[in-house]
Amino acid sequence: MRRFFAAFSQTLLSIFFIICILGGMAIFFGIGIASGFLLACWEDVESLRLDEKLEYEADRKTWREHLEIYSAVCEVQEQDKTNFLIDKLKRLTYEQIPQVRDSKGTSGQYSVKLNEKQTGTIDIVLRKFQYPHLAAEETKAKLVTLSVKNGKIQTIQDKDKNNLNRFYLEPELIAEKSGDDLGTTRKIMPLVDIPDKLINAFIAIEDQRFYQHWGIDIKRLGGAIRDTLVRGDRISGTSTFTQQLTRNVYLGRQRDLVRKVREILLTLRIEKVFSKDEILERYLNYIDLGRAGGKTLHGVHQAAMGYFGKEVDELEYHECAMLAALPKAPSAYSPIRELTRPKAISRRNLVLAAMFNRGYLTPKEYRESRDAPLKTKDLSETSLKVNQEAAGHFIQYINEQLERIPELENRLYSEGLKVYTTIDMSMQSVAVKAVADHLRHLDRAYSRLPDYDRNKENPHGIDPIKEYMQAALVAFEPRTGHIKAMVGGRDYRITEKDIKGRQINFLNRTVGTAQQPTLRQPGSAFKPIVFAALMQEPAIVTPSTILVDEPWGIVPAPRQPKWFPKNYSPRFRGGITVREVITHSINVPTVRATLETPVNADGLWEGIERIVTLTKSMGIQTRLQPTPALTLGASGMKVLELTAAYGVFANRGIRTEPVNIQYVTDAEGTRIYPPEDYQPDRTRVLDEKVAYQITSFLESVIQNGTGRRALRDPFFLTRPAAGKTGTTNNNVDAWFVGYTTDLVVGVWVGFDEYRPNRHNYNKTGAESALPIWARFIVDASRGPEREFQPPEGIVVREIDKTTGYLRKPDGCPPENVTRETFIKGQEPQQLCNQH
Repeated sequence: MRRFFAAFSQTLLSIFFIICILGGMAIFFGIGIASGFLLACWEDVESLRLDEKLEYEADRKTWREHLEIYSAVCEVQEQDKTNFLIDKLKRLTYEQIPQVRDSKGTSGQYSVKLNEKQTGTIDIVLRKFQYPHLAAEETKAKLVTLSVKNGKIQTIQDKDKNNLNRFYLEPELIAEKSGDDLGTTRKIMPLVDIPDKLINAFIAIEDQRFYQHWGIDIKRLGGAIRDTLVRGDRISGTSTFTQQLTRNVYLGRQRDLVRKVREILLTLRIEKVFSKDEILERYLNYIDLGRAGGKTLHGVHQAAMGYFGKEVDELEYHECAMLAALPKAPSAYSPIRELTRPKAISRRNLVLAAMFNRGYLTPKEYRESRDAPLKTKDLSETSLKVNQEAAGHFIQYINEQLERIPELENRLYSEGLKVYTTIDMSMQSVAVKAVADHLRHLDRAYSRLPDYDRNKENPHGIDPIKEYMQAALVAFEPRTGHIKAMVGGRDYRITEKDIKGRQINFLNRTVGTAQQPTLRQPGSAFKPIVFAALMQEPAIVTPSTILVDEPWGIVPAPRQPKWFPKNYSPRFRGGITVREVITHSINVPTVRATLETPVNADGLWEGIERIVTLTKSMGIQTRLQPTPALTLGASGMKVLELTAAYGVFANRGIRTEPVNIQYVTDAEGTRIYPPEDYQPDRTRVLDEKVAYQITSFLESVIQNGTGRRALRDPFFLTRPAAGKTGTTNNNVDAWFVGYTTDLVVGVWVGFDEYRPNRHNYNKTGAESALPIWARFIVDASRGPEREFQPPEGIVVREIDKTTGYLRKPDGCPPENVTRETFIKGQEPQQLCNQH
């Protein structure tokens, strides 16, 4: 028996040793496998260059910042209308309150104290903003007080009662461009610019021990494991900010052991290389916080703007908590969707409770924040959405220009660039409304078409673009060339929903495209250019030249039939001055003055040659047909080209190229386009005295001629202005182009495609285009009303308009006398010999 037990014990011992050996081998094998696994994971992690992904400048794909397009800065000056100013303040979301005080935290507020006669004061606490080439003094937050009389600003004073010539309001954001289908938007903010209450909200719910742990929160992980063992819960919600950043930037969201191990190792490495503040800053700038307004919102800045329309430093506690509630499930807790709002409020209040428990909120702040209603901005009426639709054609034009700038290649949609354009959104809104209202009036008064607004929403209706009249308007400053308003057609966005693929009215009729150049015949709107060419030295005609208005014809070219130009009116006036020809838009004497000139060796009339040469120098690059009909505006051109040519008259003979982009800056505000030494091209192309003479003629068009409707009800234009109507055969094209001392505006009305079998309800330029122009000039113009000043070398004489000679005192009948502007030396010397 003893021998048996000894053998049995020896066997058990042998088995034990064998098991130990096998266990040890298994352990060493497991350790080897685990070590190899960890080593392989570490090699993957160690090979990553952290600066390539986590440094903003190194990886613009990861840290892509969208492009922002802004309007021009708004200058407010004496004699501006208060209704314009108040509208602008509302557009910029300034808050109207009963009384403003110049104290910290009140910027962006204003108060209005005006009586029924629109007389009184307006106080505004301006916001601080940045704008290229404006001094800090001009862009700082400050209080200004305006005295107002009869709806116009009389004086501007600062808080110390110093008089100011002007002040500036910040540019409006008119578009955001991401360059991808998701509309990805991000603005990188330094941690110091993110308020503590927003940081605390994220820490309280996402990573309470962020500043204590070394990337992995062991205490939180242990608690999660305990809950799993005790209650059977699934381990979740243990990721730190660093782990989330690691997963989002480097590893993706797939769930497997390899990814988890690599996440832990990479987390530890990131914690070693970057400071806690750097990690937190990157987390808050990278995190996906859902979608709003068709955009994916990355980072707290975009989420604050997207959901609440506020900068991060303007957020209240409950709004901060709402943003911190989103990382867990952005779509499930979206505050803008009706279905998810109850869950969003519940999750927000959970964050507030966590903030209170951490001591980030006082009991009063907690109660008020918990009970605060969840208010998000109305996405259908946001200023950005309104601006995008109002300036749709202009934004489209800007995009095309940006793509052509070499300095911006491969940078447009990744570096947070800001584009400051020339557009004035207050003017633009006036232009859009003026076009829309008058075209609808023409629809109702003259067309046989169904109501435009009902038809465009009807999926079975006729085409709202091709079957209804369109219009184009462009306005720019003659001195700078800055385009202030551009309307490329009625309703850039035709419908809210896509109906028959007609959602967007893409064609910009002011400039056209390579495929659709939108060349329109200007008709009589071309006459001022004709006479400017004829009046240049050596002058073929002068203001005292008597032109003949009677039946007349010419053979345009050998073996062609004789051409008889016609007037709009069948009546002929006999002898007539240049002023009367332009004022009443008379064709026959215009053609005769041009074609009764010598013919050069190429068989081209000198008058035609002069016109072609001048139009090119004035900026009309479209090739014109040098035929007799050119004198009557029968050669097509772009709306912007003709409007810019009128800018030469308004700018005293100097041509300034139309400009739509003022500056492009990087995310830090450094100007990258145009170069610092850039000077806009300003070229004299017309004698300033001739330019003034044409302006004088065009003033008569508005005072006594085809443009006089602008002075009447409902427009009552009082600002000195000059302009010209234009109407082509069968009313195919209707125009009015005109200007004040500060603004040139061109308007065209017509169909995209004229068809003889279509009912054309277009009218003359005076009926179709002039009302749009007049409404825009009256409502959009700002500043003092200035007269056109004659240059040196201009003399004024009274002449008898039947003879072209000087008025004979007490001889010529008053109805025969007209005051004319002459270039000194060209004025007549002889007295009238018929009276």
